[in-house]
Amino acid sequence: MDLYERAVMLKRKAEICISKGEWEKAEQYLKDAINTLKLLERKSHPEIRKIWTRAIEQLQTALEVIKYRKGVEIPSLPEKETVERRKVKVPQECMKEFLVAELPTFTFKDLAGLEEVKKEIRESIEWQIKYPEKLKKLGIEPLKGVLLYGPPGCGKTFLVKCASGEFKIPLISADPAAIMSKYFGESEKIVKQIFTCATKMAPAIIFVDEVDKLLPKVTTSSDAPKRVEAQFLQEMDGVRSGKGFITVFATNEPWNISPALFRPGRVDRIIYVPPPDDQARRRLFELYLRNVDLASDIDINELVKLTSPNSQGYYSSSGIKAICDEAKRELMRIWTQKEVEIPLNRKMIIEALKKTPRSITHSMIQQYKKWASTIGARK
Repeated sequence: MDLYERAVMLKRKAEICISKGEWEKAEQYLKDAINTLKLLERKSHPEIRKIWTRAIEQLQTALEVIKYRKGVEIPSLPEKETVERRKVKVPQECMKEFLVAELPTFTFKDLAGLEEVKKEIRESIEWQIKYPEKLKKLGIEPLKGVLLYGPPGCGKTFLVKCASGEFKIPLISADPAAIMSKYFGESEKIVKQIFTCATKMAPAIIFVDEVDKLLPKVTTSSDAPKRVEAQFLQEMDGVRSGKGFITVFATNEPWNISPALFRPGRVDRIIYVPPPDDQARRRLFELYLRNVDLASDIDINELVKLTSPNSQGYYSSSGIKAICDEAKRELMRIWTQKEVEIPLNRKMIIEALKKTPRSITHSMIQQYKKWASTIGARK
């Protein structure tokens, strides 16, 4: 039995003890699992060491909950296949300043809410890359491009990282600003290199955030944006695109994207990423407060209600994080001034909530709906 198998076995034993209410045994098994992972962490290649570091942190969080004799769902350990994928070396073609090629360790379990969006992402990305023969058998044309749009701060970028980790395929992120800042003729070459990188690392996801900056609807007097757009669309239309990789775009301003991107065979799936709903906000509060000692007067359900949409608008996912961060900063002030480590209480988090306004207005939501109806008619 290797160290990984031992850690998995100890984790399972801890789970069995939790189900029986045998807290001392569960605590000991979990401690042993953590120590085993620490050994594995020390012996691992630097490329995959952080996978074990993150797994250790998750188990330590679960251990803190068990100390209070409360049931907890212990996070799954990374699958061996995921770890092995991290050992894959990034090709030379992908080692560029304008590209980030990675194999994320996040999965959909790390993403709060957005269940319907996750389902659409699975159908849009995983089907194309993992099951091309099944699609062919059913006569379904594989997608080449997917667009994620919605209000800022709602997790579009993290969603793509989680999808990459969930499906165990590399993520190739292209930086529009770096691409557009190059000298005459260089930007077009960079676009070609992006698709060459994807071919080398296939199966893979090409990710372009803020695509409205790379392929804008309205261009400047310079012809550089037009040349970049022509090259990018040529690559998407080429035989390489759709063969083992898919291009995912994200934007907060879909109405500012060149209409050419929405022609058939380019972006064929458009997915709205909304502000977090009740379930998502609950999980976000639990996530951002998980390592903090909470006073008995804090009720997560109350926080969910207090952050519900109202006449002022909606909270984004990043807004929920900002509330928790501000509350923790206030707690830190008290710790340092009074030299007493009290738990985080309701008053602190309510004050933090008052300082953090809703960033998504109703007019913004209406603008997204209007655009969606327009693009739906065009497509």
